Amino acid sequence: MVQRRNISYATQTADGTKAWDTFMSLVATTRKLGISFFEYIRDRISQAGKIPSLATIIMEKSLLNPLAWSWESG
Repeated sequence: MVQRRNISYATQTADGTKAWDTFMSLVATTRKLGISFFEYIRDRISQAGKIPSLATIIMEKSLLNPLAWSWESG
């Protein structure tokens, strides 16, 4: 991605930069969650609703790995 950005001399507009950053964030997040980025985007565009929102998936995964006792106030 960095090489492509360097070759194309970055984005042409501020909106293009925001869109690029948004999509790169989605790519990184879906990769970390083990979800196919393309399947996620396809699900959102088609409004199929087969894949839950990223917020829901993150919340579910966080419940499986609660913070250690050292993070609890007490």
